[in-house]
Amino acid sequence: MVIKITHKWLLEYIDTDATPLEIQKYLSLCGPSVESVEKTEDGDYVYEIEITSNRIDSASVFGVALECQAILPMFGKKAKLILNPLEKYRFINVETRHASSLHVTIQNPSLCSRFSAVILDNVKTIQSPEFIQRRLRAIGIKVINNVVDISNYLMVSFGQPTHVFDFDKIGKHTMIMRESKKGESIVTLDGKKVELPGGDIVIQDGNGELIDLCGIMGGLNSSFTEKTKRVLLFVQTYNKQLIRRTSMLTGQRTIAATYFEKGLDEERVEATLSYGVELLKSYA
Repeated sequence: MVIKITHKWLLEYIDTDATPLEIQKYLSLCGPSVESVEKTEDGDYVYEIEITSNRIDSASVFGVALECQAILPMFGKKAKLILNPLEKYRFINVETRHASSLHVTIQNPSLCSRFSAVILDNVKTIQSPEFIQRRLRAIGIKVINNVVDISNYLMVSFGQPTHVFDFDKIGKHTMIMRESKKGESIVTLDGKKVELPGGDIVIQDGNGELIDLCGIMGGLNSSFTEKTKRVLLFVQTYNKQLIRRTSMLTGQRTIAATYFEKGLDEERVEATLSYGVELLKSYA
């Protein structure tokens, strides 16, 4: 698995006197292989990093910062973690009011090891702030709008994919997570109709419609658009074997699937959702 991050983004998490080329050299000797370092027009640097399959915990800006903290001091370089999102971003810091509610049923607990969601009202779809646009473009992610861009920004920051639904498109504001039946189908965000082999993790709404092929891609019928006013920010970890099976059998190879099929740390769900609320409240 290959990820890209920028140097200035990395410096939000770690204080170091190592240059980008030194980071490339020392990390490649002891940890993830930094395949290339390229300078951008605005003076930043982009790292292209090969992550081995058993180290999905390092496939993010925060993950690389932890690697730097462990490795760089062995070569005489300063490396101190200055931001630990697992400590800073907590549910207790999310200011909430109960104007809306989501009804959730998980039919088999083995499908989903951590489930979290929050509804945000009065969302406005505009351009992302410049720092998010600049960083996403630098690593090759298409800039779309503030809500979608923040979802992608969270994934690169913490290595935890997220999904945004139009809350008002979720039938009866109900989510039922279950295994699919053979022959069921869902039209995903890219407009493709996906025939399901059965045993796949899906979400059905209160009207009986499939609205999410979990861990792979959301359904078109519940998708966020520029007309959306209430967003459901959705952050989960799933049964990795089932995600891998569905992705391979259906041919749906998405970035989210490449993360979920390797088994994500449930403890990053809370930080991702909490930071996501902060970003959406500030920029949406």
